[in-house]
Amino acid sequence: MTGHGKGERRKQPNRRGTGVDRRKTLGGSAPRERREAERRSHERRSAGQRLEVILDITRQLMAVTDLDALLHTMAEQTANLLGADRATIYVIDRERNELWSRVALGAGEIRFPIGRGIAGTVAQTGETINISDAYKDPRFNPEPDRLSGYQTKSLLTFPMKGNEGRVIGVFQVVNKKGGGPFNAEDENTLASLGASAAVAVENAQLVAEQKRLWQSLIETLATTVDARDQQTAGHSQRVTRYATIIGRSMGWMGKDLEKLQAAALLHDYGKIAVRDQFLQKPGKLDEAELAYMKAHAEKTAEFLARLVFPLDMREVPMIASQHHERMDGKGYPRGLNADRIHIGARIVAAADVFDALTAPRYYKPAYPLDKTMELMKEMTGPHLDPRVMEAVRRAIPELARAMDELKSTWPKPTDEGMGTIAEAALSERDATTAATKT
Repeated sequence: MTGHGKGERRKQPNRRGTGVDRRKTLGGSAPRERREAERRSHERRSAGQRLEVILDITRQLMAVTDLDALLHTMAEQTANLLGADRATIYVIDRERNELWSRVALGAGEIRFPIGRGIAGTVAQTGETINISDAYKDPRFNPEPDRLSGYQTKSLLTFPMKGNEGRVIGVFQVVNKKGGGPFNAEDENTLASLGASAAVAVENAQLVAEQKRLWQSLIETLATTVDARDQQTAGHSQRVTRYATIIGRSMGWMGKDLEKLQAAALLHDYGKIAVRDQFLQKPGKLDEAELAYMKAHAEKTAEFLARLVFPLDMREVPMIASQHHERMDGKGYPRGLNADRIHIGARIVAAADVFDALTAPRYYKPAYPLDKTMELMKEMTGPHLDPRVMEAVRRAIPELARAMDELKSTWPKPTDEGMGTIAEAALSERDATTAATKT
């Protein structure tokens, strides 16, 4: 006998013979395992999303070649990515042994010696520094806080290393939003961003260096022309300043403005081939001499065509060589109609005439601003572009200030070298007018 009545079911032991209800065990562990799996899944999603953001930031950085714009983008994106109150990107200036930044979100330009403060220490050692309370760290420099009224708490500072492994700059993010310190994940994120950011900074520095070399070249070329004649010294500099003001009045900026400035600097480069006896003649040029002088515009195009210009500067020779063309097609060297004259050349033409009238020459004294504007008004239409002249009129206050500042570059008047207005043989306007009658 088993002791069980008929119809009773005998309780079966579990397979392991423990007598424990296995369903209860599973019921207790399943939620924990599920929560752990969800946590790992969330971490993977967060890491994936952060990686996508880093890749997107990297693409943005690689598209920026202007160093100031790059530093601004880096600071803004880094602060957003790490949830920081502000960020600063410092770049090492090897010549001065300093760190500098024109962009510190919420601050102005900063410069200080390498080795000073947290950022200076990171630049010197190449090691990351992550501190939760800046004022408890003896390396922290509180002076910027004192001057700005800002209160620094947490700091994460990371070195940017270039291709050769040398520190070229420093990331610094300040005050984690929501309080608390920056964590290991923030450090890893900054490390991931740092490599591509360093490449972008080095590229921008290379572009800036090439731009400085290019600028020094064209300034030197312009100086060689102005140095030929004491009475036109400073002319290229002044025309460039006036063309820049007029260009801005027309809404020009960035690369377009740089191209205009280069063309204005080089607009008379062809005069390098003109003999001194014609450049420095105090009296009126005869027809043959005038034709010879006019050839300088064609020479400008010829000489500048031999230079290898950057891609965004390829129009400089054309703009420079067209500044004596007229809207009515009666200019030189090619007699182009208005629709074939580059708008940049029209701006340079107005700037050139403005300087020719306001500065003294061998054959004329300096005209006052009101007389200059009166003469340029008469030239508007057949000679000067009406749209450009509208920009000139809008910019008169700024042009007047520039003219006063540039008087020190004017040729020095002498009793013999100057004439009177009545005796003036040719101004830039008169030369062009006379040319149409020959």
